[in-house]
Parts: sequence; C-alpha cells; structure tokens
Amino acid sequence: MAPSFDVRVGVLLAVLLLATGGGTAMAQSVEFRHWHGVTAMTRQPEQVIAGTMAEWRGLWSRVGLPAPDMFEQGRMRAVGIFLGRRAGEGYAVNVLSTSWRRNRVVVVFEERMPPEIMLAQRTAPRPVASPPPSPPARPGAMAGFAAPSAPAITNLPPAAGGPVGHPTSPWAIILVHRGDLPVTVEQRLFR
Repeated sequence: MAPSFDVRVGVLLAVLLLATGGGTAMAQSVEFRHWHGVTAMTRQPEQVIAGTMAEWRGLWSRVGLPAPDMFEQGRMRAVGIFLGRRAGEGYAVNVLSTSWRRNRVVVVFEERMPPEIMLAQRTAPRPVASPPPSPPARPGAMAGFAAPSAPAITNLPPAAGGPVGHPTSPWAIILVHRGDLPVTVEQRLFR
C-alpha cells in the first residue's frame, strides 16, 4: 500500500529539515524488526553489532537458532543484546526505540524484571548518608553494637525472596533497515 499524501509531505519536510541543518538534534524513527527470548546459549552480558552475513549468523549462534534468511549485507545492520544469566524467570529485553540521531542509528532498550523486583526497586528507600559512628558509651563497648542489656530488635522486615524458577539468559536481536549508518546501543535504566 502506498503511503498517503500526508505521510509523504511529512517525510519530505523531515528530509528538508535535516538537509538544511534545522533538524540535527531531532530523532527520526528507523524501520526495524526484532526477535527476543529467554534462553540464549551465551551466558555473558554483551551487545554485538553485525554488518556482515557471517556476523549475522554469529548473533544467532549465540542464541542457538539458525539465522533467518533476511539479512541484506550493506543495506542492514543487526544488534544482539544479551543480558547474561539471570536467577529466574520474568527477565526480558524490552526494545524501547530505534531512531536516527546525529548521523547514527540509536537502539534504546531496558531490562524488564519480574514484577515483584520492579515494585521493590520503585518503593525501596533511597540510601542516605549515615552520620559518623559515635564513640563507645563505656570502656570496652564496641561502636555500632547495642549494649548487652538492650532489648533485641524483633520487628525487622522479612528477607525478600529471589525470583523463582529456572535460570534464564534473556536476549533480543534487532534488524535495522539502515546499513549505511553506525549503530549505538543505549540501555535505559529502570526507575
């Protein structure tokens, strides 16, 4: 289906802005396709960029799957994002955007975690600087410890349990339909 007249005008205006230098800081979306999963063969965190057919196949060998027959060397680039080993289920690579900025393609992603961990990170108190330790109250007492006659603290919160399930190794492979530009990968930290 051919793009509508409005889309063509918008693309033409964006090209004119970029050509005249008026849009150098503007990001423009780049067409991409991506695959993702939780069981990569590679267990180390890494980000790999592929520009050749051999590198494309190498990305897929890290996942343990055959490479789809759609990579066009010189016209496309691919990015493999491997989070490394995670303790349980619920982790994933979430691709937020793929855009053209300052003569390069920028892929932005975040690591998604199990809901209970994400909630704990959102509600956890921020660390604050603690005051310097006070000197011992009596000779022989150790700084930072309660006196032997002090009552025991029993209202501590229960220890948070870790994720349940088998270890995983989340991954994503992004196929970018721009082979003429360098690719940068940025991770957006959750908070």
